[in-house]
Amino acid sequence: MDNTRQIQAAGLPWFAREDYEAFRRLLPNRAWHPTFDQWQAAAQQTFDKLQAERGIRVFKAHVKSDAFAEWCLARGRNIDTDALLQYGNDFAMRKLQEMPTH
Repeated sequence: MDNTRQIQAAGLPWFAREDYEAFRRLLPNRAWHPTFDQWQAAAQQTFDKLQAERGIRVFKAHVKSDAFAEWCLARGRNIDTDALLQYGNDFAMRKLQEMPTH
């Protein structure tokens, strides 16, 4: 029997204030909060809820619009919400792999 514990993890795309409008233009079909401050408050609530209520290890995947567009191009991905979520989850997987095991 395998006694290793599987860790659930998620990477939330985390935007910088100065890049928020660039993301809104890059992903016009995504449902965006009208302001960065509104987005940040909602994102923090999601972050806290996933960790506290669901026991998921959540990482803030700090992402820049130009780096995200390059990431999509390099992988042949459309620049869309699905790709953004994958970007965040790839970040979380890398962070988990960097964590020491006991």
